[in-house]
Amino acid sequence: MSVAMGDDGDDGLPDRLPHVVPGADAARRGPGETVRRQPALVSLSEEHRQELAHARRLLRAGGAGPEERLAVAGAYVDAFFTETVEHFRREEEILFPLYVRHAGSTPVLERILREHMELHGLVRALRAEAAAGDIPPEALRTLGGLLHDHVRVEERELFEEIERIVPAAELEGVRL
Repeated sequence: MSVAMGDDGDDGLPDRLPHVVPGADAARRGPGETVRRQPALVSLSEEHRQELAHARRLLRAGGAGPEERLAVAGAYVDAFFTETVEHFRREEEILFPLYVRHAGSTPVLERILREHMELHGLVRALRAEAAAGDIPPEALRTLGGLLHDHVRVEERELFEEIERIVPAAELEGVRL
C-alpha cells in the first residue's frame, strides 16, 4: 500500500490518514513517505485507516460537551460491534496464526493480542456508560489513545514484520 502521513501539530495525530494501494515491497515510513503493502494486507490496512479516524473522533470528543461525548461514544460502540470485532477475528484466526507458524510468538504480537482484549473491555464499559447516559471524558481519551497507538504499532511494526517473515506466496493465499 502507499501511505501518506501528515501531522497537523494540533493533537499529535496525523492530519491525513493513510491511502492504501497494493504493492509488492514493504518499506519503513515516516511523515510524508510512501509504503508498499502486500496486497493480502491492504483490506486490513484500509480498515485500520477507519479505526484511526474513530480514534481521532474519540480523542477530540474527550474535550466536548456531554451530548457530543454521548453521540461519539454511541457511534464507536456501534462501529466496534459491527466492524471491528470482525476485523479482530480475521486477524486472530487467519493472519496471526500464519505469522506464528513462521516467527513463533513475538512481543509485538503479544502486545497486539493483549490490546485487542483491552479494547473489547473498554468498549463494553463505554457501552454501559452510554446506556446510563453519562460518558466521562477520560473514557473517550483512554479508548481513543489506546486505539490510535494500537493501530500504529500494528501497521508500523507487526504488519511490516509479517511482510518480512511470511513468504509472499503464503500471504497471497489467505483471504482476509
